[in-house]
Amino acid sequence: MSIIFNFLKRYILIIVIAFSLGAFAGYKTLESLGMQALINAIPIPEGSIADKDMFLETLPEGKALTQKELVPVNNKAKNIILLIGDGMSISQISSYRLLKGGPNERLSVDKFPISGIVLTHSENAIVTDSASSATAYSTGRKTNNGALGLDKDNKILENLTERIHEYGYVSSLISTSEITHATPAAFASHVDLRWKTDEISKDMMESNVMTILGGGRHFFLPEEMGGKRDDGLDLLQEVKSKHTLLTQKRELSGFALDNRDKVIGLFADEHLRDIEKPDNHSFEPTSSEMLDFAINRSLKFQEEGCKGFFIMVEGSQVDWAGHANNINYLKREMQDFDEAVQNALDYAIQSQDTLVIVTADHETGGLLIEPAAPADYTAPEVKFSFNTGIGYGSHTGVPVPVYAYGPGSENFTGTLDNTDVYYAMVEALELDKQTGSCVD
Repeated sequence: MSIIFNFLKRYILIIVIAFSLGAFAGYKTLESLGMQALINAIPIPEGSIADKDMFLETLPEGKALTQKELVPVNNKAKNIILLIGDGMSISQISSYRLLKGGPNERLSVDKFPISGIVLTHSENAIVTDSASSATAYSTGRKTNNGALGLDKDNKILENLTERIHEYGYVSSLISTSEITHATPAAFASHVDLRWKTDEISKDMMESNVMTILGGGRHFFLPEEMGGKRDDGLDLLQEVKSKHTLLTQKRELSGFALDNRDKVIGLFADEHLRDIEKPDNHSFEPTSSEMLDFAINRSLKFQEEGCKGFFIMVEGSQVDWAGHANNINYLKREMQDFDEAVQNALDYAIQSQDTLVIVTADHETGGLLIEPAAPADYTAPEVKFSFNTGIGYGSHTGVPVPVYAYGPGSENFTGTLDNTDVYYAMVEALELDKQTGSCVD
């Protein structure tokens, strides 16, 4: 008996460890079987995304929109750089962060000290389009989907570039789509439908915006010349005769900054980085390169008497990646946008007189980040899924983030309506006394 006792005493630790390991292995086996049973029990019907669970609700009429109370800005910004990731919400940012470098990666927006959320509905819809949302940013007013620079009754609204022009500021618009697309157009035109690109292009040429860069040559040429204009006007020739036309990115670095012409950069027939026209890609600038040009040109105008500058940069094709349900497309466009944001932030940190705002007009695609298998959260694979339509993703009504750095950034915290962004930008600038145009 003593022999057995001594044996147990001597090897008790080994026995306990062996028993514990066996129990743990048994537990994990049961857990695995239980998890598999749970997964198998989840009803996953066959079908398309059109068969997903959905609940149609009639929303209450609600109350009138009230403007967010702003904090008075004493240290005014000299300049504003507004970057709009079209179709970009937290899911697009989170997805790009994971794809770029994993969960511990940090993007340019992660370095901003101020953040908030923006509600995006339009005057006549819970789910906005880019035209009405950009009009909210550019005018501080709600409008109907499709309208640019007009209120719901089609009355002209003064936009930000028009307002600050009278106070001695110079403006620039940058886009990776056609420059006649909804977001840049909202800062330089007044048209009842965003599809009226003939009218939009003429408005933009007559606007006081001094630098407009992006794609869209075909929207300046009539159909008989290979373009997309219905009115037969060769507006490209008019641009060449009255303004300075740029068509290749090398012309940005070779441009004489003392040239005070209106500059129109049309670097592609339609949008930049068109996969059907790869031969043109080497002639097209990135968003960051266009931003560099706009900043340097604006600083030259300041040397010659302008009070400050406003630059809007749109990452247009983040939205298109959501419409196409294409994660690789999204990654490419988020990278281009992220580099421009970093460029703007670097400049603001250096200058200490520039407000940088990063936001979006709406979310596109209903992008989700899911485990590779239902209820199995431990697998190394991650599933990125678009949930608004197979191959034809649409906008959603979820809020979008806003990030801010610099003088006036304190007004971009908490919950804002998209119209509040306009008023926060106006509050950040010194707009006490009209001095008239600084570029005429």
